[in-house]
Amino acid sequence: MRTMLFTIALATGLAAPGCRLLDSDRDAPSSDASTPLGQTDRPRAAARTLLLELLFVRCPANDAELHDELWRYVDEQFLDPGTRGRLAANGLRVGIVTGQLPAAIAARFSGTTAADDATNSCPLSTEALVSRRHVRLLPGRRSEIVTASSQPELLLLEQSPDGVSGGTYRDASPLLAIVAKPAADGRVTIEAVPEIRHGPVEKSWVGEDGMFRLESGQKRHRMEHLGFTATLPADAMLLVGHAGDETATVGDRLLRDHDRSDGNGLRLMAIRPLTATLDPLFTADVAAGESTADDPPLVVR
Repeated sequence: MRTMLFTIALATGLAAPGCRLLDSDRDAPSSDASTPLGQTDRPRAAARTLLLELLFVRCPANDAELHDELWRYVDEQFLDPGTRGRLAANGLRVGIVTGQLPAAIAARFSGTTAADDATNSCPLSTEALVSRRHVRLLPGRRSEIVTASSQPELLLLEQSPDGVSGGTYRDASPLLAIVAKPAADGRVTIEAVPEIRHGPVEKSWVGEDGMFRLESGQKRHRMEHLGFTATLPADAMLLVGHAGDETATVGDRLLRDHDRSDGNGLRLMAIRPLTATLDPLFTADVAAGESTADDPPLVVR
């Protein structure tokens, strides 16, 4: 389990509000005549980040507009039939919106809770029907989006190619682990895998880059067979929704708060690139040998 060094607490009605963003833009070190020989390094270019918008739209389970009509305008065919079938069998629905939505549906994605990215604590309303956050992610680095409130005990039924299995997880937090990467043509590729963090915080030695380091955190149940990859143009939006009834499926556990009494326990999650980006390998101002390998990963909650 990777150490969570920098945390954004994203209030989606799931956890304590508040956020912190990784400040990846560093000032280049200055050099003058008084600097001792050997201590003046080449100025390091600012680490490039991907600006994304995360949205959570709350809705009741019988909301025909978001559970039925919306998906007529969503492309689900970008996934191969096998992946779509595995997701559907586990209560998940994934698609990409590339065109204009009808005004009534588009209005459901707007709200008064929008907030720009910041470096300080910035609480959001946990009762809002729409929660929105702008986040900056380091390309190629693992990030996490906590999608539902933590539960003292979570029962999960999971369907895989090997059959149906079940498990009970203590002190569990459902999340979507993502890795975002820029493409040469300005699009953004997002790799996503559902996970469950659970159990007490433990310490363990983790090997990486030829070194071992001591990490602390919860255990992680990662559902690789439900992973998917989506490539988004700058004006597109990735949707992750719930499919099926209220059961113990992955989709239900990922996108439903079972402790809410107002009927708005389900949510639709959307991820949208806000600016066109280029892979740093294809930009002219990146110095040879530049690396961001020592930058810590960003964790979004």
